[in-house]
Amino acid sequence: MTPTTTTWCFLAFTFYGIRTILRRIFSTLETVPGPASKSIITGNLSQFHDLDDWGFQQELEENYGRVVKVHGFLGDRHLFVFDPVALHHILVKDQDVYEEMPKFICLDLLIFGRGIFSTMRDDHRKYRKTMMPAFSTLNLREMVPLFYEVAERARDGLIAPDISQGPRTLDFNSILCRTSLELIGRTGIGYSFDPMLPGQEQTDRYARALRALFVTAFKLQLFIPLLPILMKSLPSALRRFLINFIPSQPLHELRDLVDLTDSTAAQLVKDRKMVQESGKLDGDEEGKDIMSLLVKGNAVADAGMHLADDELVACLSMILFAATDTTSSSMNRMIHLLALNPEVQRKLREEVLAAPEHLDYDTIDALPYLDGFVREILRLYPPVPVMFREAMSDATLPLSKPITGSDGTIMHTIAVPKGTSVYVGIAAANHDKSIWGEDALEFKPDRWTKGKADSVETKLPGIYGNTMTFLGGGRSCIGFKFAQLEMKVVACVLLRSFSFSKPDSGIRWRKTGIMPSPYVNDEPKLPIVVERLRA
Repeated sequence: MTPTTTTWCFLAFTFYGIRTILRRIFSTLETVPGPASKSIITGNLSQFHDLDDWGFQQELEENYGRVVKVHGFLGDRHLFVFDPVALHHILVKDQDVYEEMPKFICLDLLIFGRGIFSTMRDDHRKYRKTMMPAFSTLNLREMVPLFYEVAERARDGLIAPDISQGPRTLDFNSILCRTSLELIGRTGIGYSFDPMLPGQEQTDRYARALRALFVTAFKLQLFIPLLPILMKSLPSALRRFLINFIPSQPLHELRDLVDLTDSTAAQLVKDRKMVQESGKLDGDEEGKDIMSLLVKGNAVADAGMHLADDELVACLSMILFAATDTTSSSMNRMIHLLALNPEVQRKLREEVLAAPEHLDYDTIDALPYLDGFVREILRLYPPVPVMFREAMSDATLPLSKPITGSDGTIMHTIAVPKGTSVYVGIAAANHDKSIWGEDALEFKPDRWTKGKADSVETKLPGIYGNTMTFLGGGRSCIGFKFAQLEMKVVACVLLRSFSFSKPDSGIRWRKTGIMPSPYVNDEPKLPIVVERLRA
């Protein structure tokens, strides 16, 4: 470790050490029940972020009530929350109090620039209002043929050639990662990342850079505590100088990836604007992608809502980044569950085969068993099990049911100090047996009828099927209908042609970053036996 790196480590450690010790001494969260700290330095964080230890999160879900105290760095008190009333306050009623953590806002600002992920409050609402029309149901209806085109290219180019001589075990992680990136490329920006041809690997530099951004960003956890200071206190030229000066290979890798994605996205926006100004975009059948819709809407936006070119570039990159890994994670889970549940696969295939081969938006959305299947995947296995917030000021958090503190007191509310890290327990709320019943941890597509789960009365503040999968409030996922459509179209196309069976018993779902991914040993893989159906 070089002297400069040592200095940065010392500064980060000292800053957080002093702050957390002071917050520990004066904490009002001391009596909130929770597990004992495992380490004086890291508290429970090593357990929470352990790649393979899902047991700790299950312990939080089942053993302490719906609000749990978790020990952070140097004993700092964090809250893990899945109480319905508390979630409503965090995500909806008091959403300006419980904001996205500043360190992650600054990381997004460093990677993407100013846009929907990297802003808060009124600024965030501006970007959201500008982007929402592009994700409307009306626009999604126009995109359905593109979804089918990409799904059929995956079927014919990435699967069918490899099983022409009989059943084979294929790595669906690779297949579905390529499919999800091509789907968001075509429908998001009107850009093809991947030829999806037999034996031809993805070579697009932009695609490879986008996929590497997430992994590289998480290598920089040492610098994350200093990002708010770096991003807020220094001009951009000086920030760039410091990034070049700090001897950190992951930081320099991130800089180079951002340069590549920014330059490519900027050129795409420039090209789209030129087409728009020429008047060709309005009649262009290929201009149904999200970026084209954003450019068209931005051209006629009011002055206060108009986005500059660099803001369009940032929004474009954020859409691609957010959609790629989350949808590939959910589609991986979809294929794995099909292989594990042959009766579910049979019923789903019967429904799909009884319908026309190419469905419009409303028809595919109305297939009841397919809808329940997708809803159950997203309930039981949300692609992002936990999201993070930070209290921007002192607050009082109400509870739906009182909890008993470690000192025996009955707590109807919890006093949350400014700066408290809050973990929004998405999976925990989706697994809560008092909401979903004793079979909450079982995969049961039949529990859904017309978009509602049977016998569920407790209201969660989510935007989708009374689950927290896509959050709720002002920072809920604007692309949640887009994600469902991807999964449904891919399922319809693949189930018409193939059967899936015998998944490798060595598959483990690891916590890579914040999203679960399938692994065999230490490699990201999803080996599934595939067989072509008889005509």
